[in-house]
Amino acid sequence: MGHVYVVATFYNAVDYIQYLKGKCKLEDVRRVDAEALVDTGATFPALPEDKVEELGLPLIGEQPAETAEGAKSVKLAAQLIIKIEDRSSETYAIVRPKDTTPLIGVVALEQMGYRVNSATGS
Repeated sequence: MGHVYVVATFYNAVDYIQYLKGKCKLEDVRRVDAEALVDTGATFPALPEDKVEELGLPLIGEQPAETAEGAKSVKLAAQLIIKIEDRSSETYAIVRPKDTTPLIGVVALEQMGYRVNSATGS
């Protein structure tokens, strides 16, 4: 099986809640549309630092984590909503280096009710 990518929309959750309350228009909500790698070996989603800044997500500190590069400390951003098709998830995100590919981990996938079919890669 190869890599599985999805088109996802990442929203600033605070802005999105204001939209849901009717206090702003959807086009006023900070958002990023991107092709993201579905990573079933990752727990949390991960966004590049430039996208975290574009969304205006607050950093909540650093945490020890086991990453593809081994054990290290990672920055966490809060107040992220991820939308894939008609499903959404609110979660923390690991901050990755600028210009890297966004990742969707199993926490967000499970919150949205998605499963990766290892036979078809979809």
